[in-house]
Amino acid sequence: MKKLSLITIFLLSIIATFLSTWSLIRSYIVDEQDLEYTIYIGTNDKDTFQLEIPLDEARSIIYNTMINYFSDGFTMHEANGVWKDENDVITLEYTFVCIIENADIDEIYKAADELILKLDQNSILIVSNRVEKVDFYTGKK
Repeated sequence: MKKLSLITIFLLSIIATFLSTWSLIRSYIVDEQDLEYTIYIGTNDKDTFQLEIPLDEARSIIYNTMINYFSDGFTMHEANGVWKDENDVITLEYTFVCIIENADIDEIYKAADELILKLDQNSILIVSNRVEKVDFYTGKK
């Protein structure tokens, strides 16, 4: 009986080790198709910390740039961002938030580079999140 208990414990240990190793390996084997990118694009000029171009023009620049790189689809929201500028002053900034699924990170960076130049930005915040599943649900059949 004691020998059976030791064998059971040994087998359970092996199974637990395998499962934890597999989980760890699986978490690192995430290709770009498993990522969702959220891009935060401010509209204040990098030098004046103020809105220097009309919002309609900024919206058009962002939309046209995004559609050029991500014609398969993206979602664009408008928001109000708050941050401390280089002089430690709290700054309000009208912000566009774009969410992209199934994108190539190089394309994300190319779009960001283009937007940084066109909107005279210091930077654009890019957040990537692992996604368990992306499903374009078409309804019950």
